[in-house]
Amino acid sequence: MSEPMVRVVGPGDRSTDTPQTPGLLREVAFDGRNPDARVLSGFVSTVQPGAATGAHHHGDQETMLYVLEGIARYRWGKRLEHAVEAGPGSFVFIPAEIIHQEINASVEEPTTWVVVRSGTDPIVVNLPELDGVAERPARDYTEAE
Repeated sequence: MSEPMVRVVGPGDRSTDTPQTPGLLREVAFDGRNPDARVLSGFVSTVQPGAATGAHHHGDQETMLYVLEGIARYRWGKRLEHAVEAGPGSFVFIPAEIIHQEINASVEEPTTWVVVRSGTDPIVVNLPELDGVAERPARDYTEAE
């Protein structure tokens, strides 16, 4: 077995070959495909202006987010009954198994955050059955503009 290495992943080297959630783009830097990763994964997530993700959770993984730009609204709970907003420089912690939704509070600017998860497997459990209680996007990206 080779010695573990320090690895650098530049902006052009991130991969979108990972489970996605409607309304959000995940660009993976590190996950189980990194031969030295044992307990963490890391990526950048972007929600377009006015977009909202579907409800989802990440199984037994805890999630830590650091907001780079924009105002992100997070809804959570079994029926997405709670909400909080976070802006640039804010950390957000999402416990394991917590159902949540991310919403870009701006219709003009994207919101982007760095994500670190407590596992190397890309667990994303989308919950379309909660579409009726999820916050609706202010802009629809499913149709051509």
